[in-house]
Formats: sequence, structure tokens, C-alpha cells
Amino acid sequence: MRVYKLALLLSQLRDPAMRQTTRAAMREEIQKWNQVLEGLQYGNARHNAIASSNPELARQLQTVKDRWELQLRPTLERALHDNPTDLHLLEQQYQHDLDDLKLDLNQMVHMLEQDAGDRIQALNRLLLMFLMLSLCIIGLTVLVLRRTLQAPLNQLVGKAERLASGDFMDVASLSREDELGRVGTALETMAHKVRHKIEELQALHSVCREVAALGHGDLDQVLHGIVDHAAAVSRADFAALLVRHPSMDCWVLDAISGAMFDAKQKEIWLTEETPFSNQAYEERAPVIVPVLSDHADTLVKIRDVYGAKSLLAVPLMAHQHCLGVLMLCSTTQTRQFTTWDVGLAEQFASYAAVTLENVRLFHELESETNALSAKLAAVEHKVAALTHEVKAPAGRVAEFASWIEQDYGSLIGEHGQRYLSWIKKEGRDLAQLAERTLDLARLTHEPLDLETVDVSEAVGEVLQLLDGAIQTRGVRITVEPDLPRLACRRIHVKQVLENLVSNAIKYMGGQSEPHVEIGTMLSNQARLIYVRDNGMGMDPAMTEHIFSPFARLAGPEISGAGIGLVIVKTVVEQYKGRVFVDTIPGKGSTFYVQLPTVAVLEEEPAVQIHPEQAGQAVPWPATTGQEALRPRQVNS
Repeated sequence: MRVYKLALLLSQLRDPAMRQTTRAAMREEIQKWNQVLEGLQYGNARHNAIASSNPELARQLQTVKDRWELQLRPTLERALHDNPTDLHLLEQQYQHDLDDLKLDLNQMVHMLEQDAGDRIQALNRLLLMFLMLSLCIIGLTVLVLRRTLQAPLNQLVGKAERLASGDFMDVASLSREDELGRVGTALETMAHKVRHKIEELQALHSVCREVAALGHGDLDQVLHGIVDHAAAVSRADFAALLVRHPSMDCWVLDAISGAMFDAKQKEIWLTEETPFSNQAYEERAPVIVPVLSDHADTLVKIRDVYGAKSLLAVPLMAHQHCLGVLMLCSTTQTRQFTTWDVGLAEQFASYAAVTLENVRLFHELESETNALSAKLAAVEHKVAALTHEVKAPAGRVAEFASWIEQDYGSLIGEHGQRYLSWIKKEGRDLAQLAERTLDLARLTHEPLDLETVDVSEAVGEVLQLLDGAIQTRGVRITVEPDLPRLACRRIHVKQVLENLVSNAIKYMGGQSEPHVEIGTMLSNQARLIYVRDNGMGMDPAMTEHIFSPFARLAGPEISGAGIGLVIVKTVVEQYKGRVFVDTIPGKGSTFYVQLPTVAVLEEEPAVQIHPEQAGQAVPWPATTGQEALRPRQVNS
């Protein structure tokens, strides 16, 4: 779809060399997508509005259009500005909104399928009503002419009963020349027509489902199904799908109905051999040739090699350009294709065009994804190598500064010692930054060998590790008892808790009674672990940026490299979990983490988050007289 192509173009805006070309392409794609939505809603020269007779489908289409106009298109228009500063966030927002649009489109497709099914049911109901009326007429006739017409009437009744039960196959005609014979013949003709229309609807419905379920590597199977259904429904002897080669002036036989598929697939046809297919391709309109033998002076491969006597060729249209031609051929006798036949062929051709276009877009997306993955892997390798090279010299700088201070501290004076302390601090910070960067790189490559992790034990180990900072800041730590067990690696759980708790301590601000709370809760049937503090908090608008690398909310007075929350997010995403934050400036923040659990608490009820409680301590359920269920405190 074009919205996925727009996602690819949006990612290419990062390249300054391609920015102008990419913007032009994006504007063109936006205009074409707007035309597609307008065509679906109001109709165009080729088809009516798809929701003209279905209010629910009209509302769903309006939902898709509103999501495009209110969410996706404004994001793209912001990205088209001269110097967008938040291009990465715009990409994330577009991908998020694109997922919602995909759900809306899937719902619309489901409604279309349901609408088709409802029409089939309505047709059956109308048929049943007609048959019931026929039964009434037959019954009255039997009462009047029972003695002379009983046998033929019994036959007609049997026909009507079989039709009412849905049996359209075994409806034999009466061998009579009177009115009853004509009634039986009319009943038989009606049964054949109804059966044929139902088969057409079922074939279209089946092809629609196959196209919707198209997966990687299923192209040949889907195209074969399309031409088979097209030939069967249109009563053609065979159908063929010719696709124009993208670089050479020739055709590729992508599919042909029947047993010829395996032998003839991917056969090359020259344009000199296909004059009528060329005409349909160039004029973008159906071409009907009732008698191919009338063109004996023209080279026609479909006639000379495959024995076709009549031909119907319709173009495969995709976004105002033609991909190829679908041909329906009659080999047993000449045939005049009707307007109904043309409409059916165009419907099957549209399914084939959608299939080919989806496969092309999928291959483009797959190619771009592989290229980006390769580039990302190369960048990660270079960053890891560079960080490894920086780590050791940074540590030695701090170590050398300590030696100078020990050996020559009395000679360099107060200013020199201050400079040395700065050198030591910067060296240690640089070494720590390198170590955390390497930790982050290792996270994406380590195998996930799961183990059962007791979060309470992990919290205790983290608090021992951070005991110095806790004592220095005078932070009161509250830990809820009976924290859940997680199905993760123990080192990953400790990394998450250490970064969240150390951040909570670090960003206490001027809080006179600093407090950090660690606990668990249920939200939407999911077990969450939270770390809550009463520190300085942050602007809620910043919550989208804090999980980005090297993002910091404070100045140089608070040390840190801006990698801790990136590590948390990376760990959580490896386990298909989620991490988010509620915060109020000046009142504190609460970070929530969801990781896979092996057991959940049964002693307390679920605690839900309410907007007015964001950044505040949520009251915990207490059981009177049960000290084991009360939160324990670890005071500085």
C-alpha cells in the first residue's frame, strides 16, 4: 500500500542528498493516496462508492479517512518542512498511527467480506421467497387439475423442493410442450442462472480471501487461483495472465489456468505476437475479439499456438498505471463476450493487480529493511569497537591523574589539585560511559537463556550495590513484600532495577524527605513492577524523549551519561515487554515495567492507576493483623 511506501520515503528524509527528491515523491504519494480515499468514498469513472448502500461501511471508511487526515497526513506534512528537528519522533509517530490505520483497513476488508456474504444470503432468501410463491401457485393448480396433472405437478414440486433446499444441480426439465413444460423449463433456467451467479460470488469471495492472506512465496499459487476462478466463472476454456516485463519490451506469462500452468509459467511472449493484448495495455480498456480468424493476416500467438477462437483482454490497473493483461479465451467455438463477462474479468484483473502490487511493495520493503539492518549492524560494530578502544585510555587517564596527585600534590598547589580532580572525574565518567555503552551493545546480542528470578532478592542486591548513594542522600526506601518471580535473565532484571533506582535517587532534587518505593500491581490483567519517587519529576512532554540515547533532563550539576533508561528499554523490549512513566513536575515520577512472570501475587487485589494519582504514592491493600503482607522499609 502507499502508506507503507510513505513510511519508506519518510525514513529516507534523513539523507540530505535525497531529501529534495524524497519530498517530491512523498507529496506525489500523499496526493495519490488522497485520490484513492476520495474514489472509495465518492466513486470515480470506474466504480461507484463502495459504501453507498452500507452505512456501517461508510462509517468505517470515514474512520480510515479521518485517521489519515488527522494523524498520518499531518505527521507527513510536518516531516516535509525544510528542517524538521524531530524527524525520528515523526517516524515513530507515523509507524504507530500506521498500525492503527492497518487495523482500520483490515476491519473495512472484513466488513466488505461480510457484505458480500450478506448479499449471497439475501439472494438465497429472495430465491426461497420466489420458490415458496411458486409452491403456492403449484398447490392451487394441483387442486384444480389434480387428476390430469398430478404426475407432472409432482415433478415440479420435487424441483421446487430441491431448489428450496439449495440443490441447484439436479433440476431436470419436463418433457412436455404445454404450459407445465414451459414452467418446468423456466424453473430449470432460473436454477441454472442462480447457481451461476452464486458460483461467481463465491469465486470472487474466495479470491478476495486468498489475496488478503497473501504471504511471502505465495504469489504463484494466488495468481494460479485467480486465473482458474476467472476461467471457471466466465465459462472460458482457459485464462492467461500476461505481465509486462519492467525492462524489456515483452510479456511474461505469469499464470495460465488448468494443467498448462507448470509447463507454460514464466514463458516469454513477444509484443509482435500479442496485438490485442498490446491494445488493451496501451488503451487501458477491455478489448473483445469475437472471431480471431477474421484477423488471419495478423500474427496472434494465442490463436496460432493455443487454438483460441475468441478473446477477451482486460488491463491490470494499479494506481493509474497498467501492469499487464488478463485474457479469457474460447477454443471450442466462437463467442461474443457480454458486458457481464467484461465486468467479471475486470474484477479478477483488479485482484491480480493488487496481488502483484502488494508483492512488489513487499519486496521493496524487505530490501530496504535488509539494507538498513546491515547498516545498523555495521554501525553497532564500529561503535562497540570505538567504545572498547576509548574505555581503557579513559581509565588510565584517571589513574595517572591520581598518581600525579599522590606524588606531586604538594608541588602543584590548590589550582593544580582542582584541575587534577576534574581530570580524574572526567576520566572516570568517560570510562563509565564506555562501559555502559558496551553493556547496551551486548544486550542486543546476548542469547535469552531464561531463568526464574526472585525480584525481591534482586531488589535486595541492587539496594546493597547502591547503599552508598542511599546513605549519602538520606533516601528512605520502601519495598513491597512478595514481589513476583520473572522468567528472565537475572542480570537483566538487576540492570533494570539498578538503573531505575539510581535514577530515582539521582533526580531527587531538593526534596527534604526523599523516598523511593518499589512494588508491583495489576493493570489490564498485566503484572507491572514500578519504581516511584517523590523527586523533581519532569515535564510530561519529555516522557517521549527520555528513553532515547544520551537524553538528559538536568544540567551538568547531576552526573550521568543518558544511557540508563536506554538500557532499561532495550532489556524490556527483548522480552516483548513495555516500560512507561507517569510524572508530575515537582512531585516525582513512577516508572512501570512489564516483564514475563512465572507466578503472580494472590494476596492483594489489583491496583489500578488513575490520572489524579500520577506521581503520587498509591495506597497499598493491607490485611489487618498480618505483618507479613505490610511493606517493609529500608531506612538510611
